[in-house]
Amino acid sequence: MPNLSTPNETSSELNLLSVYLPADLNHHEVAEKLNMPLKKGIEASFYAEIIEEDSHRFLFFTQFDVITFINWPKESVNEALTKLGLAEPYTQATLYQDYQILLNANASAPFHVDNNRIEIRELSLWPLMIVALVIAQSVGLEKFEKEVDRFYTKGRNMVENSSRLGWVKRHHFTDYAIELSLLRHDMVLDLMLLDKPNILWDNETYESLYNRLAELLDLQERFEVVSYKLNVLKEDMTMMIDLHQHKHSSFLEWIIIVLILVEVFMGLWEMFFKH
Repeated sequence: MPNLSTPNETSSELNLLSVYLPADLNHHEVAEKLNMPLKKGIEASFYAEIIEEDSHRFLFFTQFDVITFINWPKESVNEALTKLGLAEPYTQATLYQDYQILLNANASAPFHVDNNRIEIRELSLWPLMIVALVIAQSVGLEKFEKEVDRFYTKGRNMVENSSRLGWVKRHHFTDYAIELSLLRHDMVLDLMLLDKPNILWDNETYESLYNRLAELLDLQERFEVVSYKLNVLKEDMTMMIDLHQHKHSSFLEWIIIVLILVEVFMGLWEMFFKH
């Protein structure tokens, strides 16, 4: 369990940015590229806490390739992303989400979350790590939403052209069905999407913060929609594979019938004409 840290921070507002990394990196590679040791956080996350004279920054990295910067200057973010292999500006090259975190020491509640910003009463590691994890899950889910939409377009084109697809190319349907299955496994295995960290059960406040953020970002509903689309696509592909296999079987049956007729004809020819 990471240690709780409560630094002396004068700033009342922090920026949070979560960015999806197209390159498949592990936390050791991220730490090496950024020259920054990462400690184990909750579930699939790792973190670094950078304390300098004029700033206090946090970095969170998840095993589903989302990195989150809290209280980082824009120039430092761009420099870090360049080191991680993102040559183009992240706003154009990849998926990202950003939020404002407001520090309000006089707040009546430990936290408050709405569509515009996240308000916390004190700057400490645990609330920031929970916020970073949920936002990272949202970015990771958005990546799979884009992937499923792409598969949907490709699948529709394949179904529309299925009548013109020769039996020699029927393996395209099988390959596509396999890709769908792998995508679904990646979504569940990589993201660990809706797995609430077990450690939060020991703290009602942190668990409430996680639940509130997950509800605000519609993680459960979005996950169910993506899963439903994947199931529909897989059923469509299975149906098309069955239909083409049926056509192929019928084609083979006709070949056998033709061969039998040829053999009968040859037998009759030999019986009546040759002799």
